[in-house]
Amino acid sequence: MEEAAMKCMKCGGSMTSRQETRRAYAGLEGVIVEGVQVRHCPACGEEEISYSNVEQLHMTLALQLAQKEAGLTPREIRFLRTYLGLSGSDLARHMGVTKETVSRWERIDKPLAMGPMAERLLRLMAVREQPVKEYPLERLEHVATTEATPLRVRLKPKKQGWTVELSA
Repeated sequence: MEEAAMKCMKCGGSMTSRQETRRAYAGLEGVIVEGVQVRHCPACGEEEISYSNVEQLHMTLALQLAQKEAGLTPREIRFLRTYLGLSGSDLARHMGVTKETVSRWERIDKPLAMGPMAERLLRLMAVREQPVKEYPLERLEHVATTEATPLRVRLKPKKQGWTVELSA
């Protein structure tokens, strides 16, 4: 079985495997994930990426986004929406806005800034779904009060989850 897993799906050649660091996970330009298993095919250049414990990775990243003070970027809004398992229409219904508004929040080229109240609600939705031991709600009064900037974080695998290093 391992032999079959090490064959390239594109050309059938043998693949090599190594751990690497990947940037811009899920389109989030400030996120760096370490310890990613990557298989390479020297014959055709095909690449297969495998993230260990991806559910824990997503939860860790969602909680980091929920706790950052700066406003959310369009890609961060989309990540949280998909993390919650919601379509644009579903999120619109939960937030009391139109699906077009959600679409504009997530637009990369001409985004519509998400208001502080909507951001707080989205962040609370992300936190509520998780077994968070400590998330001081009084921090919410400080979120989304500055211009939207990407989250800058480095995630490293550990036995039971991920460690977080905030980047400057």
